[in-house]
Amino acid sequence: MSDPTERLEDVLIRFHEAVDAVTPGVIDAWISDYPQYADAIRAEALEILKLPYHGGATAAEYQPRDYTAKVQAAVRHATERVEKTEVPDLRAALERQELDVRTFAARLGIARSIVSDIGTGQIVPSTIPGWFKRAGAECLGCAIEWFEAILENSRPRALTAAFKASEPPTTGRARTWDEAIRASGMSEDRKAFWLTGRG
Repeated sequence: MSDPTERLEDVLIRFHEAVDAVTPGVIDAWISDYPQYADAIRAEALEILKLPYHGGATAAEYQPRDYTAKVQAAVRHATERVEKTEVPDLRAALERQELDVRTFAARLGIARSIVSDIGTGQIVPSTIPGWFKRAGAECLGCAIEWFEAILENSRPRALTAAFKASEPPTTGRARTWDEAIRASGMSEDRKAFWLTGRG
C-alpha cells in the first residue's frame, strides 16, 4: 500500500514522470495505490491525454514539460473539492468502509472502548498521538490529514433526559489519550505500546 501521508502534489508529479502511456490499467493501478486522490489522478490522466503529440520531434524542437502549473492547479481543485466535502465522524467513516468499531479496534490491536470513546468525543482529539493517527489512516486507506479531520469531527452525541430526571443531562469531562489508555482493560504491554508508540 502507498504511504497515506504522501502529499497530492508529490503523487501527481510522480504520476506525470512515471506514466508513458495513459491506459485504464495504469489509472486503476494508481487509484488503487492512492484512493484518497482518485479524482485528481483521473483529472491528470485526462490532461495528459490532451497534451500535444511530441513524437518525432528533433532535439532542437523538444521542449521539456513543466508540470508545476498543472500540478498546482490540480492540487487547488482537489483541495476545493475536499473543503466542500462534509467530513464524517469516526462511526460514519467506519460505516463507509463497511467496518464497525469492534473490527476497526481489532485490526489496530487496541481496546474497543478507546475507539468508541474517540467516536463519541470522550477523548480530547489534540491528545491523540501520531502513531494512532497513522495506524488509523492506514486501516481506513486515507490520508492522515483526512483521518485527523474525522477525529476532530467526532463529537459527543446529544443527550436526552432519562425518565423522571429533574435536571437536564450533562456530559462528563473528556479524557486525555493517556488517561483513557491507562483506564482501559488492555494488558500492560498493549497499554505501554499505545502510550509510547513502541512495542
